[in-house]
Amino acid sequence: MTDQAAPRHTAAWYYGTREEFLSTPRDSIANQLAGRAASESLEIESAQSEEWRRSVELLQRHLDERLPILRHALMAPGCEAVRHVILEFDFRRRGLRMDCLLLADGALFVIEFKRTQLERADRDQVMNYAVNLFEFHKVTRQWCEADKAIIIPVLALTEGRASGKVVWPGLGGHSWPSLAHKPLECDRDTLRDALQLGLSSRRAETATSRTGWLDSPFCPSSSILDATLSLYGNHDVTAIQEHAAPKAAIDASTKEIREHVDTALKSGAYHIVFLSGAPGAGKTLVGLDIVMRGAHADGTVFVTGNAPLVEVLSKALENSYQAQGKRTASWAPTGYRRQDAKLVSAAASFKIVKAHNFLGKRGQAHRQEDGRVLVFDEAQRTYEKGRVVLGEKLADHEADLILTVQREAFPTGGAVVVALIGHNQAINRGERGIVAWLEAAETKGWSFSIGDETLALAEFQERDKWAAHPKRTRLKNGHLHQSMRYYRNSAVEEWVGAVLDGDAPSAAGCMARLQEHDNPIWLTRSLDAARRWTKPRAVGGHRSGVIASGQARRLAAEGLFVDHKPDIATWMLAPSTDIRSSNALETVQNQYQIQGLELDHCIVCWDADLRRENGHWAAYKLSGADWQKDKLLDIAKNGYRVILTRARKGMVIFVPKGDPSGDDPTRDVAFYDSVAEFLLACGAKDLAD
Repeated sequence: MTDQAAPRHTAAWYYGTREEFLSTPRDSIANQLAGRAASESLEIESAQSEEWRRSVELLQRHLDERLPILRHALMAPGCEAVRHVILEFDFRRRGLRMDCLLLADGALFVIEFKRTQLERADRDQVMNYAVNLFEFHKVTRQWCEADKAIIIPVLALTEGRASGKVVWPGLGGHSWPSLAHKPLECDRDTLRDALQLGLSSRRAETATSRTGWLDSPFCPSSSILDATLSLYGNHDVTAIQEHAAPKAAIDASTKEIREHVDTALKSGAYHIVFLSGAPGAGKTLVGLDIVMRGAHADGTVFVTGNAPLVEVLSKALENSYQAQGKRTASWAPTGYRRQDAKLVSAAASFKIVKAHNFLGKRGQAHRQEDGRVLVFDEAQRTYEKGRVVLGEKLADHEADLILTVQREAFPTGGAVVVALIGHNQAINRGERGIVAWLEAAETKGWSFSIGDETLALAEFQERDKWAAHPKRTRLKNGHLHQSMRYYRNSAVEEWVGAVLDGDAPSAAGCMARLQEHDNPIWLTRSLDAARRWTKPRAVGGHRSGVIASGQARRLAAEGLFVDHKPDIATWMLAPSTDIRSSNALETVQNQYQIQGLELDHCIVCWDADLRRENGHWAAYKLSGADWQKDKLLDIAKNGYRVILTRARKGMVIFVPKGDPSGDDPTRDVAFYDSVAEFLLACGAKDLAD
């Protein structure tokens, strides 16, 4: 492999030799970077597009500042050992994009440019980049371990002035002996001094191939794997607590799924294992246990399209070190010094990955050495062919693309997808449900394990075909019945189902069972009354919160804004004394944010987007200044199914009174009265104002 060969993956927005960089007109490099940034902005979810536009504009403004500084430094005598320049390196799977990397003989410079001053967060950022390169970038780690190369983080000011002379901090002052102990800090005039100082401190002068470096697979080190398991074993995630009643079912399911994974990999098969369950039944717990423990943990990744869940779990892993550190002065993640645990915990959440980070551009495989066992949470949410995802129409059904990616990534030795399926939970247009995976398995030649109870779910139209399919293996514990939410009585799931089916008598019967356990579902027309009921119940580690449908936009009249998305990790994990906490009952999360998470007590807000008409449910979306009927009633009902099944211990439903003056037709009193009257007929207990 030569450095002139094109790398298989172009994660870097620009790369070239030192000579190419110095001889290429600055405008040409700037245009290449800006063009790549603009194209990347088309490959992300729409919710992030505004952030990306700002990022592209910022990049364009800063290019004129950075490129001359870098050119000036690389032309200086003593910097000839720098062989290659890499700009805007996108470290996929880790969600990191690094300003500048310089490959030199025996050294890797990781440079971040800042404007006028340096802060602690900047130092943590560039050190985190350097640690991630060592822990996850296979060629970098091998270069450091086998050839004694060093990694040198650098912070360079583009406008401000660094204080004092650039100082070499030394190597080996932490858990990574090949990494400079602290970043070198410099400015536009002293960047060359930082490069010269780093080069003069090398342990060896062995070069590495640029093409080989850019093509390097993602490959977490054994130490970071141990650290992740160590952190996970001590974490406390309030969002997915276990309860005693369904524990035996969860253990049995985990054990059997592991057996099916073992069998498939030993035979080199490409295989899907299905686990279905009611909301809150513990599917996520099973998936995380498979990812974090057992014989295949090293090669297993938890992938989910549920970005809020990733954020909460990642934050909880980070918090787990802080909490454990308070209990004992000697504890630290396996294989690392205690002083370095902050950087380790920040990197340890790599086992929990957002789907688009794992797969990269939809339909394109990225090289990886983990992910042979892929636990795919909320697997029913894969999209149909033609759906616009990441700015492009899907060339095939998404489940088919995922199986294709896995087979390409692991052409020998087999691969397994553990598909965690929530039923009656389609909340986005274009989701195909569980049948997508069975059809993909048949098309792509994968075998599958699935239980009779999963096949009995209402989503299946051809269950007899799949039950007798020659590629099927029967799974005995493939469906989790009992919800861990509202764990003192599971009738709440049945009550929600009956309510959304429009079956008031059945719902009233479920409510009677709930009331036998002193667990009624309350109804109020006053948000203040709902808060007075909920707030005192957030004691100890209990979580309360306000949730609503993503289409409930007329709740704005009540001071609740469903389009505002508070940081979900802070909302779920911050203490009650923090005004950003869910327990403050000031901000609202919608079904897209809260999906897969849970609270102890919920205020569920019901707007006119789902209302009663002629004895049936009808769905509406606010368009401009008025409601417009929505044909996708099942999507709307499932959105409410999600928010009505988030509570573990208690729930109050708030139905506004509307606008009695009649001035606001979007808040017609009749819209809300029809809902409140039906919920009362379903057995909801009136909460006095």
